[in-house]
Amino acid sequence: MGRKKPKNMEEIINKYAESALISAIKLRRYWITQGLSDEEATKRAVKQAIGMLESAGFGFEKLLELFYELRNASNEFIKVIESNIERSESYK
Repeated sequence: MGRKKPKNMEEIINKYAESALISAIKLRRYWITQGLSDEEATKRAVKQAIGMLESAGFGFEKLLELFYELRNASNEFIKVIESNIERSESYK
């Protein structure tokens, strides 16, 4: 097997930002199980994720572009899943 090509800086930033987002989602769920309101759990989780990204020195413009991309992809996944649910319910 050949050696893997080193990742460029954009790939590294994207992976780190995606990890921060996933960590925030998991942390939000944890805080909700600990009794915090949805709003407070979300606020704390987002604050931590933003802190992670700031401390890594990533530019917010690039991160915003990435998160818009992730949001758009999520919206498309939601549409497909909702469509599948509607179709399966119509067969009942």
